[in-house]
Amino acid sequence: MTDIEIASFTRVGSAPYFVFCDHAANAIPAEMNGLGMPDDLLATHIAWDIGAGALAAALSEKLDGALFTCGFSRLIIDPNRALDSNGLIPATSDQIPVPGNQMLACAARQDRIERFHIPYHDRLSTALDVFEAAHAHPLIISVHTFTNRLMGSADDRPWKVGLLWREDEQSAKGMIRHLEEATDWAIGDNEPYDARVFNYSIDRHVGPRGLAHLTIEVRQDIVGTQSDIVRLAAILSDCVFKITQAQAAR
Repeated sequence: MTDIEIASFTRVGSAPYFVFCDHAANAIPAEMNGLGMPDDLLATHIAWDIGAGALAAALSEKLDGALFTCGFSRLIIDPNRALDSNGLIPATSDQIPVPGNQMLACAARQDRIERFHIPYHDRLSTALDVFEAAHAHPLIISVHTFTNRLMGSADDRPWKVGLLWREDEQSAKGMIRHLEEATDWAIGDNEPYDARVFNYSIDRHVGPRGLAHLTIEVRQDIVGTQSDIVRLAAILSDCVFKITQAQAAR
């Protein structure tokens, strides 16, 4: 059993936008004792995507869509990694050791897969089934954030927002164009991550359905306050509306 919620699915509104966040939480069940890590480290980017859950909620509200969020820390097991990925249960994160994941026995690894990874993806699949049945042409939006500076780096990453894509180039390129028009930010095209490597949840659930989709990465220092989040959700939602309007006009 676990004392945390695996995932939450909320119907915010009636529009055909499904926003989800794999790394919304830093919660760890009490019996895992924080994986041997102090609370101050569990509050950092190694345990979750800071601000991503709040941004996903604000964006889904602005879009009048639906919201699906993960309820556990990616340090337990990363729901956005395949089961054969080296980063599935990280022994270190941004050069910081995770004691509770060191020398993990096969049985303990399988237990985490069965308690967290499998039920999370079962629930995400079911939520998408329900949503797709209600909307003929939904847009699926995956929200992540990234640390502005990696351990040991002297400089901030240059991108304020990045779009990760592999299959739905049209939606990603449209979003990049609209963000560049709406802001003076550096917008990443498959930066700071490459969607061919780091987009498991989209690859597993959305690509095979042939649905239009976006994976949005936001630098954490631009979602540091609630007012920042509200402002960014307004910018992103305006760009999303422009994409869907253009696609509907074709």
